[in-house]
Amino acid sequence: MRAPWKHRRSVTDRGPSGRFGRAGMPLVVPSRFFTPLFAPMIDVFTAYAMLFLDFKASLSAWLAVPAVQLVCAARAFRLDAEKYRYLLMLPSHQLAHRQLMPLVLIPSCVTAATGGRLRRQKLKRTGEVGAQIPGTEVR
Repeated sequence: MRAPWKHRRSVTDRGPSGRFGRAGMPLVVPSRFFTPLFAPMIDVFTAYAMLFLDFKASLSAWLAVPAVQLVCAARAFRLDAEKYRYLLMLPSHQLAHRQLMPLVLIPSCVTAATGGRLRRQKLKRTGEVGAQIPGTEVR
């Protein structure tokens, strides 16, 4: 949420940043906010359709999304000369990460809508690198 908010003026800028903002921001907002909010609901509706309506059509429609994601990710990996083995993590995104995104996104949207600010959760530094945690001694 921070990046689109930080670059919100790019929509009205002149020159290259304005052109990029007018083209990019309408794509960023739905893909980063609305899609993750509704993804779990879409999965529930798809499961309902698989159980009570046409199983094959529902399953093929649901599998089409990860297939498109896989093709796009493979193309991006090829352009960046990355190893394809990292694409094996893509199903975990579909099954786990996508379901957890609303847990982070909803409080952030509520805080932004109410005008509040979320504090950064900064780790307290102790300066003890490699210190033993009580109860975890190796014997």
